[in-house]
Amino acid sequence: MYTLSIDPWSRKTKKFFRDKNIQFEYMDYDLVGEKEQEKILEDMYKCGGSTVTAFPFVKIDEDVVVGYNPEAYSKLLRLDIQK
Repeated sequence: MYTLSIDPWSRKTKKFFRDKNIQFEYMDYDLVGEKEQEKILEDMYKCGGSTVTAFPFVKIDEDVVVGYNPEAYSKLLRLDIQK
């Protein structure tokens, strides 16, 4: 998961995973060095990202979800969705 430390949608995404007790790894793009940022951008583009980066950027297996989308996360993680 690639996120921004100051982005409310990135914080909501991390909270979603924590609330569901789903282990995840993340990197706050804005808090890492320039070389790590380059690696993140390269990975995002390789995974189908556009020339405009968007956060949060969540990889679940081979699937990518860009933006805060709990329904998509739940579907990919095979969780019960309760509205």
